[in-house]
Amino acid sequence: MTAAAQTDATVVRCPACGQRIDAPGAARCPLCKFPLPVTGDERITGADVTPYAKAYADGEAGWWAMCRWVWSASTERLKHLALMRSSAASRTFALHTSLLLALGMTVSQGTRVGWFRVLRAGGEVKPAGRGWLLVGESSRSSVPGFAADLWWNPAQAMIGAVIAGLSGLLILWVLRHVVGAGIGLSHQRPYRGERRMSAALLYSAAWGVPALMGAALCLLRPFAWVGEVVRWSWTPADHTVRMLAGTIAALSAVFWWIWLVRLGSTAPQATRMRVMAFFLLGAPVIAAGAAAGWWFGLEWLFEKLFFRLNMHF
Repeated sequence: MTAAAQTDATVVRCPACGQRIDAPGAARCPLCKFPLPVTGDERITGADVTPYAKAYADGEAGWWAMCRWVWSASTERLKHLALMRSSAASRTFALHTSLLLALGMTVSQGTRVGWFRVLRAGGEVKPAGRGWLLVGESSRSSVPGFAADLWWNPAQAMIGAVIAGLSGLLILWVLRHVVGAGIGLSHQRPYRGERRMSAALLYSAAWGVPALMGAALCLLRPFAWVGEVVRWSWTPADHTVRMLAGTIAALSAVFWWIWLVRLGSTAPQATRMRVMAFFLLGAPVIAAGAAAGWWFGLEWLFEKLFFRLNMHF
């Protein structure tokens, strides 16, 4: 090891902003005023001093930069983030990100609900409910011996999209609070009042942003249906679009889970195994339950609602 490396290894830096601490035993960072932990004492948390918090305080944009900051977080950065308490800035970041995710949920359902493809061997098949428009028909389909008709109900699609977006926003809010409560309970009692990882959980919403690409792919689904019915020379297959969109959403959730597990490894030694166990098992089960409840709950609701509104096919 070189002399320079040995010297650098003894440098003490602020865990929040990286500022060099020259005064031994200093209580606070001279740059960002972050309370510095006392040697041997892990029970210390501080204010949110992330790049987004600083931009938020200065009235500047920093949402996208904060997403990249979260995605590229090293173990050392996660250690610092785990000590930051939730703030107005972190709550605003989570709100803006949740609104985008709710928009993605709106798109995913709005391009699915209200579309109905009919295969018929002969004669004419018409919907029983109101509001349906015939947007495509063909004398032959991908199934030999059958013709195909494509119907669309704009009112049904709009109602489904709005309900999906609002319920999705509610589900995200509940998920955040349930996981946050789980984080608190997974810490041993001496650490529970310190709000450890409360800011980190809010900023972890950044991992939902890649899922928006999957939602954007859902915009191709109506073109896939129309192209299949009217027999365009080329059209994206609906099952391919669904598979790609689902894969992107699943990968986004997996990376969020891995990030949380890494965050759990930064917990104090005395309570680390409890926190990591929650992130390994509890958090993904809660998230999967919330996603399944939202999806199948909407399936049940739409079936009952559209029949009541006389919009069923």
